[in-house]
Amino acid sequence: MMIDISNELAIGIDIGGTNTKYGLVNHRGEILEKGDIRTDVHEDPEAFIDALYDVLEPIITQHRSDGTVKGIGIGAPNGNYYTGTIDYAPNLAWKGIVPLAKLVTQKFGLPAALTNDANAAAIGEMNYGAARGMRDLIMITLGTGVGSGIDANGQLILGHDGFAGELGHTVI
Repeated sequence: MMIDISNELAIGIDIGGTNTKYGLVNHRGEILEKGDIRTDVHEDPEAFIDALYDVLEPIITQHRSDGTVKGIGIGAPNGNYYTGTIDYAPNLAWKGIVPLAKLVTQKFGLPAALTNDANAAAIGEMNYGAARGMRDLIMITLGTGVGSGIDANGQLILGHDGFAGELGHTVI
């Protein structure tokens, strides 16, 4: 039995220290809708998720006839792929360990996965961008903070705790 992925859509969210960008994409990585909201005006993650829901729910509803939204992928500073949490992000107002993937799943009723924002950028470049077809790369991201993602032999380097290859908090 062949699975038809041509009508499957996903939401991508890139959380930055100042702004958060979001998009609705198809299986080819084509952006159907996009926008942004401020990150730094939300003192707690629940208010942030409510603001995201307010802008994304109408987009999800509008595109239901185009396909099925299968899930939400989130890149965040200090995002931990293994736990779905943001762990002590220095450039976000939210302190401690924030179970963001779980909170997003509860609010949207869709599966959510979270990883470090620079790792997400590296994966995106390897699948859809300038590094398409490459098997080895180091991605450096610059924003409110500095981040990095490393791919070797076509595999994202996560390490035992999800933070391998993080060059952004190195003191030189």
